[in-house]
Amino acid sequence: MDLQSSYTITEAKRSGAHFFDTKGKRYIDCYCGAGVFNLGRHVQELSNTLHEHADKSDQGNFVLISQEKALLASKLVSFVPANLNGVFFSVSRGEAMDFACKLARGFTGRTQLITVDGAYYGETGFSISLSDGDKKKSFGQIPDIATIPFGNIQALEERVTTKTAAVITETMQVENACRSASEGFFKIMRKVCNKTGALMVLDETQTGMGRTGKKFAFEHYGVEPDILVIGEALGAGIFPIAATVFTKQVQKFMHAHPLIHLSTFGGHDLGCRVAYAALTLYEKTKPWENAEKVGQKLLEELTALQKQYSAKILSVHGKGLVIAVTLRNEKMAQNATAKLLKEGIFAVTGKVAGDAIILRPALTIDENALSGIVKGMQRVIKTL
Repeated sequence: MDLQSSYTITEAKRSGAHFFDTKGKRYIDCYCGAGVFNLGRHVQELSNTLHEHADKSDQGNFVLISQEKALLASKLVSFVPANLNGVFFSVSRGEAMDFACKLARGFTGRTQLITVDGAYYGETGFSISLSDGDKKKSFGQIPDIATIPFGNIQALEERVTTKTAAVITETMQVENACRSASEGFFKIMRKVCNKTGALMVLDETQTGMGRTGKKFAFEHYGVEPDILVIGEALGAGIFPIAATVFTKQVQKFMHAHPLIHLSTFGGHDLGCRVAYAALTLYEKTKPWENAEKVGQKLLEELTALQKQYSAKILSVHGKGLVIAVTLRNEKMAQNATAKLLKEGIFAVTGKVAGDAIILRPALTIDENALSGIVKGMQRVIKTL
């Protein structure tokens, strides 16, 4: 059962943590465009920004610096809690990852990329080749990519060498039932990369911008990457924009080779205005604080539900407001999401772990809506 054939509703009005279908029924959005709507659905302030600047600007020339690009880049560098000074704007997560791979290969002069099992980075060339799943077999054609077990320190130390351009991983594998690794794994990764000259690349498309209870999930582990992929939550669902940020050392390569990646709509000037306003709103509201608070409550209540229905719910994992509820098999999980929709809850299963329901509501969600998720989940699980 594919995603589109599983759901028969049509989105209409959107507001906060909810959207409505064309018949007026309200749904709690627990998909949020795969973690795009961190600030909620249809943020009026950001919509106003788009309208305002549509009368003043356009997409700009990708090969030229503009005031819009420069302002957003400066603000983004200040927002990210790491020593990352370079910024490259893209349209989507996959493109941002593809650029990160080109940058790592170009900077190091090496070709080997090491990723981890169970990963998902998007739908473009490098991204599919690095990800797990059927699409990798059909479309993943990029050479010199190796895979090690996620969280395996021994494999990390053995496989990363002076021939490695980059070690690439998500900080949490959201699409793989929110699987995470230990703090030790990430710290050893940092040490191994320092030793071999390989770059540490973290994809925070779904865990960044406050979702795990901090601005970025790498803060939980006490490490900083050389290259960070920031996904579409940067544009908060009002305009498609993503970014790749990187260290000053890596930036020197970009100064010498500024056109190693071209993107006609990357850093769209209207999008930059929206993303600048979104970053301002992120800083003002600090939604990661709410994500940590209500996310912990949601995790506790779903864990209690798992104990009650242990024959149906195998596990509950997550951090902040990204939580995976793993059921007995994929068929049960698909059945559950269809029933959740009838309960007014829109959620989908993982792209890698099809037996897991991934809950990622807006970071602005209140406890009433949170209670609605738990009660709806309980009613559905009871009927499976």
